[in-house]
Amino acid sequence: MTQLSEEESTRSEAALATVADQLGRAFIRPGEEGWDAARRPWNLAVDQRPAAVAYPRTIADVQLLLAVAAAEGFTVTVQPNGHGANGSMENCILVRTTAFDEVTIDAHSRTARIGAGVKWGSVAPLLDGTGLIALPGTNPDITVAGYLLSGGHSWFSRTYGVAAHSIVAVELVDATGTLQRITAESDPDLLWGLRGAGGLFGVVTALEITLFPAPTLFGGRLLFPGAVAEVVFDQAARLMDDAPNELNIILGMMNLPDIEMVPPPLRGQTVATVDVVFVGTATAGQTLLAPLLAAVTPLVDLTREFIPSQLGAVSDEPTAPSAAEDWSAVGATLDSESLHALIAAFRAATPAGLTLLQVRPLGGAQADAQAASGGVAGHLDGGFVTFAAAIIMDPTRVIDRQAVFAPFDQAMRGRAGSGNLPSMLGNGAQLADAYSPAALARLAEIKRRVDPNNLFRSNRALP
Repeated sequence: MTQLSEEESTRSEAALATVADQLGRAFIRPGEEGWDAARRPWNLAVDQRPAAVAYPRTIADVQLLLAVAAAEGFTVTVQPNGHGANGSMENCILVRTTAFDEVTIDAHSRTARIGAGVKWGSVAPLLDGTGLIALPGTNPDITVAGYLLSGGHSWFSRTYGVAAHSIVAVELVDATGTLQRITAESDPDLLWGLRGAGGLFGVVTALEITLFPAPTLFGGRLLFPGAVAEVVFDQAARLMDDAPNELNIILGMMNLPDIEMVPPPLRGQTVATVDVVFVGTATAGQTLLAPLLAAVTPLVDLTREFIPSQLGAVSDEPTAPSAAEDWSAVGATLDSESLHALIAAFRAATPAGLTLLQVRPLGGAQADAQAASGGVAGHLDGGFVTFAAAIIMDPTRVIDRQAVFAPFDQAMRGRAGSGNLPSMLGNGAQLADAYSPAALARLAEIKRRVDPNNLFRSNRALP
């Protein structure tokens, strides 16, 4: 990092003071009241220490921030509510776009306009009764903008394709302070980059996205004893061999904590899970699941018809900030050999602190969307995405990443596909761990055109 002279440092402090005068308590600097809460990411294992944290309320606020940052040599990173943190952020102004909270649903045109601070959990209830869905992931606490711009993996990826490709327009303030509306007509190259590497090019204030038909939804979580994980995973993989695109599942293993919020029979237990989301009726969904349920009886069956606002309950992921170390990879083929290797890795890593494993089958409409090249995200050469995490319940515990994730690296040796999604990458990983050299080169060319002075620092950096 370049060291500032005393004169430069004084000038920068004066410039930040000017911003503070304009934004008031919406601009927080080190040592001020609320500083630690403001800088805190969702993953508490990341210790980010920006030069300041800003909560702009208007486009003019954003423009002021960018003008000062550009003039004084600061960079700018956007984290609406802390997801995606990946580094210490020295000499960076961290922007929280939580005030941009507009949501407009147009059921007739099947589109939605969504502000950059809006979470999926706020959008889903507005879709109840419309027969439409957006393309969210498993956690309702994540912002729509942060998720789509970082290439998040949707519950409906097999049904309707890569979630980032549902973006039809992006409103952002660029490096010159100009508010722009980016579409396939106005700047197709930039829209391609925003669909999966959105943090590189500006402060996004709103998105317009496509909505998709889903008159009926069926799904939920199936829990099985951890000892029969191999049978569960094998049966589920066979199910996906000829499953319709309307069926989406996530296979999992979890070491459940021995705490009060876990039902007594499951406390401290290891379970295998199959999370299901099917665009269709309960009758059709139950017919698809019948071979799996005939092979092994679940401990708990939470499947049912549901409405969009209940989608977050399927995986029931935590929404409160926590500390975690994580890992992900793309697997070449969804077969028994790969699945059994991952289950063995889960068991081997458990003593080192591993909490969970996920396997997300790919294919269906996602593969078709890749061929269409509508955005940088989603170009995955493989049969599944897998993710593992060690959630650190005890703040005094230190997790050894090597000890936890080495078994997974070994399990994927010779079985890996290529590509990944930035939203699934572990701590310290960058865009080069997700995208091909050709895609990175194209992103770099767009970056040189729209942000030649590197004002914007993505949570996942370009090489």
